Amino acid sequence: MKNSPSNNTPQPALLFIPDISGFTRFVSDVEISHSQHIIEELLEILMDANEIGLEVSEIEGDAILFYRFGKAPTAAELLAQVQRMFVGFHTHLKKYHTHRVCQCGACKTANNLTLKFVAHYGDITMNTVKTYRGLFGKEVIVAHRLMKNSIEHHEYAMFTHTLIRACPQWVDVETAAWSPVQHGGEEYDSGKVSYCYLPLAPLMEQVPELTVEDYSIPGVKVKVAETEAFIEAPLEMVFNVVSDLPWRSKWIPNSLPEVVDINSELAQAGQTHRCLASGPVIVSHGFEAAENVITFTETDQQKSYCVIYTLTKIDERRTRVQSASFIRKNYLKELLFKLFMKKKMEKLYGQAWANLNGYCKGLLEKQEEHPYRIVLEERQVLAA
Repeated sequence: MKNSPSNNTPQPALLFIPDISGFTRFVSDVEISHSQHIIEELLEILMDANEIGLEVSEIEGDAILFYRFGKAPTAAELLAQVQRMFVGFHTHLKKYHTHRVCQCGACKTANNLTLKFVAHYGDITMNTVKTYRGLFGKEVIVAHRLMKNSIEHHEYAMFTHTLIRACPQWVDVETAAWSPVQHGGEEYDSGKVSYCYLPLAPLMEQVPELTVEDYSIPGVKVKVAETEAFIEAPLEMVFNVVSDLPWRSKWIPNSLPEVVDINSELAQAGQTHRCLASGPVIVSHGFEAAENVITFTETDQQKSYCVIYTLTKIDERRTRVQSASFIRKNYLKELLFKLFMKKKMEKLYGQAWANLNGYCKGLLEKQEEHPYRIVLEERQVLAA
C-alpha cells in the first residue's frame, strides 16, 4: 500500500465510501448467484473509475472503503470522482436492460440498484494484525455510521464539514456542482456530525443511451457446414452448459485449457470470448427463446464467419443440438473451406457433442444441476 504511515501513527486521510443498494432478498440459487455476479461487476466498475489515487481498504458487502493519506482533495476533484463513478455505474446497469439474456429476478431488477457516496476526512491509523492490514480510529467509525442517515434521496454524495474545512478551494463547489448544495447533520453518542450533500439524480442526464450493436455478418452469407446431435438431457440444462463460456474448455476437444477474453460472466448480447482453437475473439448474440426452441449466434469480431446454434426440445429428457456455420459469400473461400476445413470441423463438433452428452448424463445420474444457470422466457428476443 502506497502512502501508508507506519503502524499506530495517526495521519490525516480521506475516507471515501461508494455504497450500492437496491437488491431485495432473493431465494433461488440462480438469483443469489447472479446478484453476486452483478455486484462484483459493479464494484469493479467503481474501482476502475478511481482517478484521485484512492486505495482500497476492504470490500464491505456492497460497498468499498477507499482511503487516501495526505492532504484533502479539492471540491472539483471530489465532484469529478463522484461523477465518473456514478455515470460508469449506471451505464453498466443500462447494459443489463438492453443486453441481458437471463430473466431471473436479480437480472431483471438490476436497473433498480442505486449508488450513494459518503466522504469524510480525519486522523486514522493503519494497523497490521498478522497478514491483515486495516484502518482504525474514530473517524473510520464516523464514516461508517454516516452510511445510515436521514437524507431522503436514494442517490447522493455526502461530504462532512470536517472534510470541507480540510479541502482547499471548497468554495468552488457551488460552481462545480450539478445541483444546489443541501445541508444536514446526524447526532451520535460521540457528538453531532454536520455535512452537506448533493442529490445525484441530475447526473442521470449524462448516462448515455445504449443500443445493441448488429453483430451479424453484413451482406450475403453462405452456409459451409452443419452438424446435429441428440443430447440425453432437458433443453434448459443443455443451454446452461453450452452458454457457460468458462466451462467450454471442459467439453470441446483440442481446445485451450482456459477460455479467455471473456467480458461478462453472465450470458448477454455482445458477450465475448477467445476462440478455443487460438483463433479470433468471438461475440455471442441473437439469443431467442421460443416454445421448445433456443437459438443464438456466435460471430467473429471481423464479421467474416458465424455459427448459429439451435437447441430443440424433443421431450423432457432429450434435446436436439444443431450448428450451422456461415461465411461471407466468396467463391474462393467457400472452395478452400470445403476442401480443407469442413470434415475437420464436422469431426470436432461430433466429439464435442458426445462430450456434452456425457457430461449432461452424468449430472442427471447424480441428480445435480450445472452450476451456471440462465432463466429464459418463451418468445424472448434479445439482440440482432
